[in-house]
Amino acid sequence: MTVRRRVIDDRGAGGMLALTIAAGTMAFSLLALSLFSVMPAKASANAAADSAAIAAAETASSSSTAQACDSAAEVATLNQATLVSCDVHGEEATVTVGRDIFATTYSVTARAAVPRPTHQTSGANGAIPLENLMVVSYPGVRADPPVYLRPDAASALVQMLDAYHSQTGDYLPVDEGYRDLAGQQQAFDEYGWPRAAIPGTSNHGQAIAVDFVNPPVVRGAAQHAWLVENAAQFGFEPLTDPDEPWHWDYAG
Repeated sequence: MTVRRRVIDDRGAGGMLALTIAAGTMAFSLLALSLFSVMPAKASANAAADSAAIAAAETASSSSTAQACDSAAEVATLNQATLVSCDVHGEEATVTVGRDIFATTYSVTARAAVPRPTHQTSGANGAIPLENLMVVSYPGVRADPPVYLRPDAASALVQMLDAYHSQTGDYLPVDEGYRDLAGQQQAFDEYGWPRAAIPGTSNHGQAIAVDFVNPPVVRGAAQHAWLVENAAQFGFEPLTDPDEPWHWDYAG
């Protein structure tokens, strides 16, 4: 009888242990599921706040505060969040967005600033007199309208184009160099930041940037590989933020 009771008692203990383990496993699984669900949702909310702040600052640089906050609200909605508050002062926008995560609203605040284009004095970014620049003349370079660069950058570019032609028998396509403030504003309006630099801050406005396009030089192409290997010898370096394989800057 004693042995039998022990067997019964052991089975009961084993059953309780199994239930305890099962409950613990289920609780752990629910906790893990919650964590794996919350973390991406919070990351998405952070991204929504950053994007909304940038949108507000970009819009405020050329429009009213109300339009800036409307842009922030639209971007927040596209990122599955809700705009909670929007405050624009001069060049800076501060926004707060909220996103429901399970039964809790997760709020994130972000700030962004975009300098407003100002009147450019002669010689400043995007306002360099053309007589102070040099026309780049070489096969493969756009002729109408002509491509202008700072004289030292233009000379270095021609040397590089000549070296490329000597080694490959081909020509690099050059479609843009100096870009004035109006041209940069047009690019900014069309592509937005960061694809296009804020007017007054672009290296194109300094007459030291070159775009190898028409067709564009892309990563993995033989032309790009040649530039990666040889451009530094002529003082040119690639633009990496944002990543534009066709854009190279003269660093001297």
